[in-house]
Amino acid sequence: MARQLQVNEKQILQKINFLDSVGPQSWSDYEAYARCLFYLGEAEKAKAYFLEAAKRIVNLIAVFERKNRKEFVRLKLVQANYYRLAGEKRQSVKQYAELRDLYLNMFETDYEGDQDRAIGILNNLSYCHFFLEDYEKSIRFGKMVSEWEPISLGYSEGIFLQDKKRIESTLDDVIKEIKREKSVPYDTGAEVSLWDWYEIGRELLE
Repeated sequence: MARQLQVNEKQILQKINFLDSVGPQSWSDYEAYARCLFYLGEAEKAKAYFLEAAKRIVNLIAVFERKNRKEFVRLKLVQANYYRLAGEKRQSVKQYAELRDLYLNMFETDYEGDQDRAIGILNNLSYCHFFLEDYEKSIRFGKMVSEWEPISLGYSEGIFLQDKKRIESTLDDVIKEIKREKSVPYDTGAEVSLWDWYEIGRELLE
């Protein structure tokens, strides 16, 4: 299976032109703009837009801080990914560590260790440990997710077990999912987008 997706540059330019015409306002606008720039070969320029997205999502995070703990933590995970994509490793690692602790507390208290009810929490715990490079724990929590296989689980197993084929098969699954969902590179709002996982997989195979 070919492991390189063809990016529709015309579609990306149309998105950029639209955002330019209205002026990016929200965190999701800035995320979309950053992702477009990345796939137009402007990775360094994209970093500033990811940082602006991280700044602008703060107000939404604050809205959910008292109303909905689960969504509050999820949005903080989205923000951590912006820091990661902006190259702010220290900030992203700090936030992933904080979120790891929050998710673990939620699993043990809010969900009383009930794996069936807490699959989303466990999925994101696996994500946090992956980006903290604690692959053994990423595997542990990933395997506790009963209804699907977290992408972080596949990559973590590949790294931890030094199994290149596991990374390849996980990347193949990501590509299939991108095609199935007809996902575009500038999709926004995910904790880690499918296109992020695509790029991570390609980097792991370099």
